[in-house]
Amino acid sequence: MSKVEQLSKRPLVFALVLGISAHLSWGSYPVIAKKLLLALPPFALVAVGYAGVLLLMLPVILKHSWKESLNNRTAWLLMLVGAIRMVTNILSIQSTRAAYVQLINLLTPFVVALLGRAFFREAIPPYTFSALAISSIGSVLVIIREPSFTIFQGEWQMKDTIGISLAMFSNVFLAFYVLLTRHEQSTRGINSIVLFSQQSVVLMLTGILASICLRENWGSWFMMSREMWMLFGCLILVNLIAGNLLQINSLASLGAALFTSLMGARLVAALVLSALLLNEPLKSWWQILGAVLVILSIMAYMLLQTRRKEVEKDNP
Repeated sequence: MSKVEQLSKRPLVFALVLGISAHLSWGSYPVIAKKLLLALPPFALVAVGYAGVLLLMLPVILKHSWKESLNNRTAWLLMLVGAIRMVTNILSIQSTRAAYVQLINLLTPFVVALLGRAFFREAIPPYTFSALAISSIGSVLVIIREPSFTIFQGEWQMKDTIGISLAMFSNVFLAFYVLLTRHEQSTRGINSIVLFSQQSVVLMLTGILASICLRENWGSWFMMSREMWMLFGCLILVNLIAGNLLQINSLASLGAALFTSLMGARLVAALVLSALLLNEPLKSWWQILGAVLVILSIMAYMLLQTRRKEVEKDNP
């Protein structure tokens, strides 16, 4: 039995836990990165971050061969898409609030559904759009704070417009990344460690090249506090390593459409950490209502999908 077949036969509840864990990990990424960007230039952060990932993962990486995956164009396209996604994502995080970036990320399931249907003929799971609609409404309430749209009264700046635009552009490439990752694993059985290590090398090299071109100050690393170094360690372990591996394995177990439909969890993680690290807590009952809608829609969606799979198993 191939690795992909083993992943696809996992219990749905276990696969859903993997998927939500991946989203919680990536939900914390914009907040942690935003905090670190107060002390470090963006591409130097990416370059050193993925260099640390490769160093920690080296014993595991050396056990796997890259030969098979590098002999097809899709793998190279996946690396290019990942690099563009990284550049636009880190710049969007630097330009605007982490919560705004997560709001744009909630559009990913729609983009994935459209692109997946157009290029890969993937089926869209039942209840997906209903859950997405409810979680999106909740997310909008969190962002606008109250129905009067006070978000635009004196707080919106040009850098927010730039950040949102970059986040939307990045979102398209995230959707392609999700679909291409699924394609590589389902059709070629490429090991998740191989995909992860290839992406890490590409992102590290892209970060180094961009940092050199922009003449970023690498001396900032020697001026970081102990708190920032601990936060950087969390970025490597929780976001870059755990987030990537959980995401790749979740995609193989759940499929692109179902995996991305759980993305509301990212906003919840971003909001909690924004309050703790960036001093941006929820300030109204509308925001609390929105967060509750996101959580409940995800829980209901999980239960419905679990029940549907059980019915299909009992009545093949």
